[in-house]
Amino acid sequence: MYQLLIVDDEIHAVRAVQGGVNWEELSISRIHVAHNIKQAKDIFSEHPIDIMICDIEMPQGTGIELLSWVREKQVLTESIFLTCHSSFDYAKEALQLGSLDYMLKPVKFHELQNVVRKGVEKVSEKREQHMSKAEGQYYSMLWQTHRPVLMERFWHDVMDRRQSSHPDRIRDALHNQSLPIKETEAFLPVLVYVQRWAEKLSQRDEKLMEYALRNAADEIIWRGCESRPFVRMSGDLYVAILPDDHPGRDRERLQGMLADYIAACNRYFRCDISCYVGEPGLPHEIATRYDSLIRMRDNVLNRSNDVVFGGEELASSESVDVIRMNVWLKMLEQGAYDAILSESEHYLQSLQEVGCLKAEVLQQFLQNFLQMLYHFYQFKEWQAYQVLGEEVSPERMSQAVRSLTDLRIWARTALTRTIGYARQTEDNSTVMDKVKSFISQHVSQSISREDIARHVHLHPDYLSRLFKKETGQSIVEYILDEKMAIAKELLSGTELSVSDVASSVGYSNFSYFSKVFKSAVQMNPNEYRKAARRPPGRKL
Repeated sequence: MYQLLIVDDEIHAVRAVQGGVNWEELSISRIHVAHNIKQAKDIFSEHPIDIMICDIEMPQGTGIELLSWVREKQVLTESIFLTCHSSFDYAKEALQLGSLDYMLKPVKFHELQNVVRKGVEKVSEKREQHMSKAEGQYYSMLWQTHRPVLMERFWHDVMDRRQSSHPDRIRDALHNQSLPIKETEAFLPVLVYVQRWAEKLSQRDEKLMEYALRNAADEIIWRGCESRPFVRMSGDLYVAILPDDHPGRDRERLQGMLADYIAACNRYFRCDISCYVGEPGLPHEIATRYDSLIRMRDNVLNRSNDVVFGGEELASSESVDVIRMNVWLKMLEQGAYDAILSESEHYLQSLQEVGCLKAEVLQQFLQNFLQMLYHFYQFKEWQAYQVLGEEVSPERMSQAVRSLTDLRIWARTALTRTIGYARQTEDNSTVMDKVKSFISQHVSQSISREDIARHVHLHPDYLSRLFKKETGQSIVEYILDEKMAIAKELLSGTELSVSDVASSVGYSNFSYFSKVFKSAVQMNPNEYRKAARRPPGRKL
């Protein structure tokens, strides 16, 4: 689509041109109007004008002057002059400045339309030429300035399987992108795994940390190498592609470099990070090398802030004994809280010594551990969410099996919360005091067993059994006794009506209150009031 500018100090002439041509047929999407040179220049500064139709003589400057200015500023604009003067000098000057045509007023609109169509065609040709030249310059600049980005994108596509790993396809891709990578050169992939951050990061912080990790890699891993691909594969996985001439190709030197990198990340970025070193491979072999690194990461979940080399003699996780959780369940049920904390920590610590700890071992432990806790909660008649909260959320559970360290943190948190909740609820005297205080404060209301259970964070059935055991009464019986005791005090010591007394102890129905009172005291409220106020020794 194209934009048109009409410049003429005569308003009627402008309107005639606007209405006399089918502009949509010419792909003109917008028409601008100016009545002097200043207005025209302002429009040029704000809009890309493709065709200009301009009068020659105007009060504040000629159309020739405007066209001279346009030629300096807007090389793509095509111009058409409309004028009342047939002077050849005007026509000659206009054509020298590159005007498309010189037309006399009143112009025939079909002729104007044909001239504008030619102008649109010329603008289209100029656009293509300009874009072709600009595109070449752009890609040249892109290659010079963003070559590292293009190389990282290539390696990312290779490892992510977006780029075929067939040697011929790799060779074609390297040639088409003019990448300085030799298809016969070996490369060493190093997987950098960020296991956890000390604090939860916002999206902005994640970007900053990615930048920081890259900078640290430039300083410590690459150490001045010209090619420094550090490829981000996901939020916590990066791959450094080391060329064959990298000084760290020597295993001992590489171990030192990566250990320094891990230490710097621990200290400055407050994150736990491990590096997994793969086997060298040609460009078309890097995808399979990356797959091996991912398997290594999944099979060595008990190494944190460490450098792990492929091909190490690692013990199999199949030899790990998973402790029977019924032993820990008995400890919980018997209140041996310190013992189970120590036992669980000791067991998880022992897994640290296993050479190759696979993900399924951590998942099996997590499932068995949760089952043990749920059995204990069922025994106590607790709700799991009341004890563990977000610790059993899908996100948290997924994070717990990412590494042995994550699992130890999760298990310690879950067990500590369980023990704390147990100790709170097992202090029966405190619980009974809270229950009795709650009943006393709400004696004027209709309260239920569920209301009280919510207040002390216990299951209603468990609270009922605990209350009966401690007081010898059911909760309902205790509430009734409390209400009747207060009712008797009000009947004997105040002038409140029986109806008001009933309301004061949570009975809105006067008749029902009288019935309950008589059943508990063996006389109705009025009889009790008279008896309570009779002088000592006087009989009925």
